[in-house]
Amino acid sequence: MLVDGIYGVLPERAQGVLERVQNNGKHLLALINDVLDLAKIEAGQLALTLEDYSLPEVVRSVVTATEPLAAAKGLKFTAIVADGMPMAHGDARRVSQVLLNLAGNAIKFTDAGEVEITASTAHGQFVLEVRDTGPGIADADQERIFGEFQQIDNSDTRKKGGTGLGLAISRRMVEMQGGVISVDSVPGAGSTFRVVLPVHVEPVLEEAA
Repeated sequence: MLVDGIYGVLPERAQGVLERVQNNGKHLLALINDVLDLAKIEAGQLALTLEDYSLPEVVRSVVTATEPLAAAKGLKFTAIVADGMPMAHGDARRVSQVLLNLAGNAIKFTDAGEVEITASTAHGQFVLEVRDTGPGIADADQERIFGEFQQIDNSDTRKKGGTGLGLAISRRMVEMQGGVISVDSVPGAGSTFRVVLPVHVEPVLEEAA
């Protein structure tokens, strides 16, 4: 309420302090939600809500949420969705959560250039890709980053923060829907994260741990 000016205009210095407090609060809330999601997954209590949904609409909602972050860094941000995408059946909220994590990471770690989201179908499956022109990921780290509390150990990663849980949770949510998540990257030449999902998620997969 103070940041929003409910109690009047604040001095610039006070405004900056409150914004830091607010940002740290959001970071802690995100950490709590990540830990809760991970705990539910480990306990087999994270249930999927399977329903029909439009993948192009999911992509558009993710773009709406993350585009301001890219604009603030001066990054080119594009989304390309193939024509004629079939109606999906799965957990739209979890797919959106995975895509938000991938797009948010791409923007966070890319300081110049572009971030691109693409959505298409191949061999009867959805293919979602998030490509960036960031620092890239060494071969030795490409599998490790999908582990719990794992991050690339360098000064840039430590400076930008994070919990090391987002990719681990994303992998589990993708696998619960019968899909696969992977990364192609060359240090210094950016990264492409790829999610392959069934168009129609079978109910039996809802109990997968």
